[in-house]
Amino acid sequence: RAHRLGRLTTPPADMASPILRFINAHHVLNTMLILAYPAWFRAWARVTFPDSLDALELWEKQCGISCAVILLVRGLRSESLDQFVSTVFFYCKAVGAPLAYFADPLDPNGPGGRCVAVYLALLLILHLFVGHPTHDWLPSKIVALTPRSFEDDVMSDKESKESAKASGKWKKVEWLVLFYANHDARSSHVAPTFAKISREYATDGLRFAKLDVARWPATARRMNIDVEAIGRDAVVPTIMLISGGETRLRLPEVYDDGTRVKFPVQRMRRVDIVKGFGLEERHAKTRPKDQDAKKRD
Repeated sequence: RAHRLGRLTTPPADMASPILRFINAHHVLNTMLILAYPAWFRAWARVTFPDSLDALELWEKQCGISCAVILLVRGLRSESLDQFVSTVFFYCKAVGAPLAYFADPLDPNGPGGRCVAVYLALLLILHLFVGHPTHDWLPSKIVALTPRSFEDDVMSDKESKESAKASGKWKKVEWLVLFYANHDARSSHVAPTFAKISREYATDGLRFAKLDVARWPATARRMNIDVEAIGRDAVVPTIMLISGGETRLRLPEVYDDGTRVKFPVQRMRRVDIVKGFGLEERHAKTRPKDQDAKKRD
């Protein structure tokens, strides 16, 4: 059974620090690219075009204020710290492109545009070769599923039936399954939240699992998850509460044709997951009773 379900991810508890999970290639290299403008491009412009610094500073103020306002608004709507950091990277890199151009504008009488050419080349390399972190090392009580273990252990509710035969008593098992994709930014954003929730609410009767729909799209289609939908229609990641081989609840909700329900707005913050799936109540019903409680019963 262990080889089908995989191992629970249980690194030391001190590794769960919110700071440590941002120390990886994706975050470090994005930070370096953003800092390349003040550290290199602007310094180069100060030496090469000292007479154009006033115009460059004006552009810096306009771009900086616009970026700050956008980040303030988007920050209030972010579902997690990971999503906010990703938003900061996106807009700061977007602002860096025009500033890199104005640091070395195209000149009809000579060379120009060298800074923006280098910046865009670095941006392309970063996009193509450095993906979002998977956060697999985070401590959790999440079972990594394959299509076979998903069918045998989640959809068929096999373990509950075996437990019932052995003890003569039906033992209901509910599964909260995260359907994600390693290449997907939102999946990366929700992973730390889902891992933390699993540590807090997992019991023998309430189990947490995840399945990579990019690797196994056939399972995604069976569960009515459109892996090709993008933008506001995207339904990856999806979280489902499955019991007795049937889907009881899902986030986000979809219509019969797989189209995402857009109103009301469905988010994947911690509070949305805990309240939406009633985890407090389910955890209270399925957690083991202590000895004193058993005696009182």
